[in-house]
Amino acid sequence: MKKKAVRFSFRTLLRVAMMSLLLAGCAAQRAHREGLQNMDMGQWEQGLAKLDEATQKDPQNPVYRADYLTHRDHAINRLLAAADGARAAAKPDEAEALYRRVLGLDRENARALAGLRDTERNQRHAAILEEARELMKKEDAEGTQAKLRAIFSENPNHAEARALVRAIDEKLVKDAMSAPRLATRHKKPVTLQFRDANIKMVFEALSRTSGVNFILDKDVRGDVKTTIFVQQVSVDDAIDLILSQNQLAKKVLSENTVFVYPNNPAKQKEYQDQIIKSFYLTNADAKQAMNLLKTMLNTKVIFIDEKSNMLVMRESPEAVRMAEKLLASLDLPDPEVMMEVEVLEIKRSKLTELGIKYPGQWTLSASGATSGTLTLKDLQDLNSSRILSGPVNLTVDLKKEAGETNVLASPRIRARNREKAKILIGDRVPVITNTVTPTTTGASVVTGNVQYVDVGLKLEVEPSIHLDNDVAIKVNLEVSTIVKEINTASGTLAYQIGTRTASTLLRLRDGETQILAGLISDEERKSATKIPGLGDIPILGRLFSSHKNDDQKTEIVLSITPRLVRNLDRPDARITEFWFGTESAMRSAPLSVESVAAAKTAAPAPASTAVHLPPETTAGLPPATGPAPARAVDDGETAVRAAAPAISWQGPAEAKVGEQFEVMLNLNNGDDFSKLALQMSYDPSALELVAVDEGDLGMQSGQAMSFRQESDAATGKIRIEVAPPAGATLHGEGAIAVVTFKAIAATAKAPVSLQLAALTDKAGKNLPATLPAPYAFVLNP
Repeated sequence: MKKKAVRFSFRTLLRVAMMSLLLAGCAAQRAHREGLQNMDMGQWEQGLAKLDEATQKDPQNPVYRADYLTHRDHAINRLLAAADGARAAAKPDEAEALYRRVLGLDRENARALAGLRDTERNQRHAAILEEARELMKKEDAEGTQAKLRAIFSENPNHAEARALVRAIDEKLVKDAMSAPRLATRHKKPVTLQFRDANIKMVFEALSRTSGVNFILDKDVRGDVKTTIFVQQVSVDDAIDLILSQNQLAKKVLSENTVFVYPNNPAKQKEYQDQIIKSFYLTNADAKQAMNLLKTMLNTKVIFIDEKSNMLVMRESPEAVRMAEKLLASLDLPDPEVMMEVEVLEIKRSKLTELGIKYPGQWTLSASGATSGTLTLKDLQDLNSSRILSGPVNLTVDLKKEAGETNVLASPRIRARNREKAKILIGDRVPVITNTVTPTTTGASVVTGNVQYVDVGLKLEVEPSIHLDNDVAIKVNLEVSTIVKEINTASGTLAYQIGTRTASTLLRLRDGETQILAGLISDEERKSATKIPGLGDIPILGRLFSSHKNDDQKTEIVLSITPRLVRNLDRPDARITEFWFGTESAMRSAPLSVESVAAAKTAAPAPASTAVHLPPETTAGLPPATGPAPARAVDDGETAVRAAAPAISWQGPAEAKVGEQFEVMLNLNNGDDFSKLALQMSYDPSALELVAVDEGDLGMQSGQAMSFRQESDAATGKIRIEVAPPAGATLHGEGAIAVVTFKAIAATAKAPVSLQLAALTDKAGKNLPATLPAPYAFVLNP
């Protein structure tokens, strides 16, 4: 009984263990299945937990372990990619959450730990970068660079910081390379009347009138006399006329200072500034560009680097600006065309071989000869049993074949303008030639030489792309085949090659198809094998002959269609045509005089400044045209014609979208005033306000003016207040303000109007003022 009990207990335990293993296997299988479902739905954490559970419940199952590791790596890589993308898109919170999900799956993942560090560093760098931008707005270049250095010490490749550094460098270079210019926006008209006057006295009088300082080189001769009579011209034009008349040149030192020197080669070398400019060419060849600059600008100091296709020149700023335009018109991408070619070979063959082919010869021989020769005795003993006959074969030909073959090649080839493109569809057949060199000591030396011959379809095209989208194509087509093989006496193998070629020049429109056909090879061959005499009998002769007819006809059809990928873009007119100046002096504009009185204004132009010589020097001269000054001044003072206060516009008649231009408000005041208030309006949909600057009204009066302005870009309103120092009044003329606009939309009429102009005298009484009509101009696209 005890033994039976023990046996029962052992069986029970075994049965329980087996049931446990079975249940564990089922649980592991269920966890594995649920884990895969969670992974498919994107629930990576839950799915990996289920797969890990299946692995723990059935550690001996390699499938469960492999699925867990594979899906874990896949989930980690997907999360890391999303985290890196969020960090690059400046979404630090999202990136941090994704990196922490990765660490939840793999606590020691190096990329996730590094990503968290980079995210924290990027947030710190973003704060520093914002501080640097604020310093940049305040034009504090040194402070901005100091902030950026803190970023570069940890991340030298920070994209936004590097972009800000480039902006600082460009601004510094622009400020360093910008030459001083005269304040030409204050184009106060002047009238000059001089006859045989000393040149230094003319500059002195013009300086008193315009406020421009003139410094003369020591070699400017003091005994030079000049004669000039101009009215209502700008100060700039007056200076250029005087300099051109007396072979002088100028160098602008500041907004109101000009250095004058003799215009000769020695002084040009001494005073004319030169700059160095590097041009990195994209499409043009550096040597070709160098020849262009040497030919058109007579540039002497120039260097090219063929490796980087770079050109460096040293010249005057005027010449460098012209070189930029010349190279811009040269460095254009080459036109390209895609040619769709279809080559069709149509081959028709017909073979008929019909009849009875009899043997062409019958061989009889005698047997019994031992030495290979026959004696007379052998011939005497010759009988039918000793005569041997060769094989006699009779062949009946019953053959007829017909075939039609189409071989189509449809390549697409892209080629640049005036560049050859080649297509070969076929084989390169080797042709071996042997050279035998005899020797005196032994056998001759045989040397073999292998040459390859192209056999098949060869197409060569050279397109020339025209500006009207026509494409001229030189086409060379060659179709060759191996006709037969030739064995030479020396044992080498050669080939007989049949060739058909076509060459033509086409001019097609973009997308136009041209078909070239008619390359036909028509062969008809007939041959017959007959028994002499019997084969020539009509009708019955067919029983004693075999006839063979072989007809082959081949035609080549070529279809070509050009499709333009890129044509030559015509440069703007400002690049293809611009002023050069004279043979001895470059000028970006012609020597001309703009009459200020003729400028397009909505009210009478301000009175001009008249400069006269003493009465004894002007005796006998014709009277000047135009309005006479109120009084003549002998020492060069300003002669002003008294008038009621009047405000007028001055500016260009038209502008292009994207360009900046200036509009001036001029005052011609005959009364003293202590305060001036203006309100302007403009169309904000067509114009963008850039700046409102003080005019030269205070400079003309020699007083420090108070200038205040407010603007509202949304409504297009500008308010300006001008006043002399406390207790003082102003009497005179000049520019009240200079308003700089940027054209942002094309329109046929973009008005700028003056809605209010209030002048008060010292006692606070309002002075009457004449308001101008709205100033309208055209904005071209």
